[in-house]
Amino acid sequence: MKNLHCVIIDDNRLDRMLLEEYISRHSFLSIAGSFHNAVESLEFIQRGNIDLLFIDVDMPVINGIDFLKSLQNPPPCIFVTVHPEFAIDAFDIQAIDYLLKPVKQERLDRAIQRTLELFEIKAKAVEYSLLFENDFLMIKEGTAVSKVNIHEILYLEALTNYTKIITARKNYITLNNLKNFLDHLPVDRFLRIHRSYAVAIDKIQGLDGNDLVVAEHRLPLGKTYRYEVKKLIKA
Repeated sequence: MKNLHCVIIDDNRLDRMLLEEYISRHSFLSIAGSFHNAVESLEFIQRGNIDLLFIDVDMPVINGIDFLKSLQNPPPCIFVTVHPEFAIDAFDIQAIDYLLKPVKQERLDRAIQRTLELFEIKAKAVEYSLLFENDFLMIKEGTAVSKVNIHEILYLEALTNYTKIITARKNYITLNNLKNFLDHLPVDRFLRIHRSYAVAIDKIQGLDGNDLVVAEHRLPLGKTYRYEVKKLIKA
């Protein structure tokens, strides 16, 4: 795996130091720069060669979301913030993930893993295609074509403009975003539980705190979707 160059932008020094410590535990990540605010980082980022950006939302001069919008070619980004209310805005500008402070190492590791999967998908994007056929999906990966029964799907995960299909046997990638993918599936068999996840209703095993257990996988339950999910489970 090639070395990925990261930049951290956060006006809180202790939060920056914590991120630096967590990131340093991944041998394939190197911190190219660490900045107090977005303006300080601008010239550095515009030079290019930045693979991944960790950025706060609420900062002096310009907030993280507006800063990303101002860049002509923004690098892939993970937001790290105390403000849950800006998550929708962040995902609208194709954030890979949105972490709430105080960040735990395990949660950051999951975000980094999603980033690696996204990079792999982008590298092979031309190889993927998808066809919906009644109760089956025809998924093309390079020269291989897989016929996947919709009943086999455990859950779906959004990776910016891609969707990852998780089954018990194998995982697949499609170039459809999660919303478009769900539009082609039976509405009575799949449920959105988070901006990044939708699950097969018959695979739900129960709730554990704010996580939904699906065939032994623990998935985060978004605040917006909690009422509908809990109502379904109690029914």
